Amino acid sequence: MQRTLRFFFLTLLFVAGQSYADALVWEATKGEHKVIVAGTIHLLKPADYPLSEEYPQAFADADTLVFETDMAAVQAPAFATKMTQMMMLPAGESLQTRLSPEVYERLSQFAQQRSFPLAQLQTFEPAFVALTLSIMEMQKLGFAEGVDARYTRMANEQGKQLAWLETPDEQLQFLRAMTELNADNFMRYTLDDLADLPQLMDDMVKAFKTGDHQALFELGGEPMQEYSQDLYNTILRDRNRAWISQVNEFVKTPETEMIMVGALHLAGPDSVIEMLRQEGYQVKRY
Repeated sequence: MQRTLRFFFLTLLFVAGQSYADALVWEATKGEHKVIVAGTIHLLKPADYPLSEEYPQAFADADTLVFETDMAAVQAPAFATKMTQMMMLPAGESLQTRLSPEVYERLSQFAQQRSFPLAQLQTFEPAFVALTLSIMEMQKLGFAEGVDARYTRMANEQGKQLAWLETPDEQLQFLRAMTELNADNFMRYTLDDLADLPQLMDDMVKAFKTGDHQALFELGGEPMQEYSQDLYNTILRDRNRAWISQVNEFVKTPETEMIMVGALHLAGPDSVIEMLRQEGYQVKRY
């Protein structure tokens, strides 16, 4: 079954395969200069810290931290307002009219069990409601500050330079792509995942912390391809390609950049790591 919630948290957000002892941290070298590429997960429990030693070592080695986007900007009220406006349905439509009676009834039952105020979200796209439900359930399980937010804070505290691969508006457009999927299927698969959320998140975090990029792709990349190849191309493949052109500029500088992106971007045949190799970089685990 396709797992929409899995790729929510592996990109925006893991059935373990073989065991890996290394962290999701690589060193990519071209000529005399290098960049460090590290995977992140956007929500973690406090008990999941500290990360493996490769992360603080790479952080200490880096002059500049590069993230997918400006964390301060996306956490600001103005960004939340813009996202909310973008996710509103056209006049005359509602969440209930966008979903089939069967799926809406199932959603209503889930919301009632969780004391979730579904009536307040009737004017929003089903994908936005699904994401909101998912985040609330994760927060109930104790998930809070993710790697991106923590390392942004650390970089600010230590006076390291910050840079970004995408603008907040570009991030919104990737979220908007979710609304183009079949609303019934998207909500149905999300509710399926929420029923298994504790075990699902245990698998995700285990794969992240053990550096098992193969398991990450099996859990996030393959299901996304099965669900929608267009979505996979938009959310993963095409963004990875765009980022490589920026890495090519970073590697020309004498400073060392630590590029931190969602873990799924570092897994599978279209990963940033494979694209760097195709570009002639020497890539090895950090």
